[in-house]
Amino acid sequence: MKKLLLGLTVLLSLTAFANSKEDMIETGLMNKFPTLTDGQTTINIHEYDVDLDHHKIKLKVELKGDATKNEYDKLDKAKLELLASEMAKYTQTESGKTLPVYLEIELDKDMLPDEILYKNTF
Repeated sequence: MKKLLLGLTVLLSLTAFANSKEDMIETGLMNKFPTLTDGQTTINIHEYDVDLDHHKIKLKVELKGDATKNEYDKLDKAKLELLASEMAKYTQTESGKTLPVYLEIELDKDMLPDEILYKNTF
C-alpha cells in the first residue's frame, strides 16, 4: 500500500511539472517581446500561450482591448512579419526543437468572440 501511494505521489509530481518548459518559454517571450512594435506604433501583449506537440509548436499571442485593433491596423506589416519570425525562432531555440511554429496573433474581446488578426507558419 505504501509503494502504491509513493508511486501515485511521484506520478502526480511529474504531471504537475509537465508544462514547466512551456511556461518558461512563455515567460521568456514576455520578457524579450513585451510589445508588438514597428518603431512608430506599439501594442502591449497581454499574454503568450505555447503548446509543444510532437509534430508542431503552437504559439498564440493575445492582445487585449478594442482600441488595439485600430493600432494593429497601423502596424507596418513587413516589420510585423520580421518580429513574428523572431518570436518563432526564439520559441524553437528555447524548446530545443526545429519543428514548424504555427503563430497566431489574436485579439481577446471580453464579451465578443476573439478575432484572429494574424496567422502564419514558420
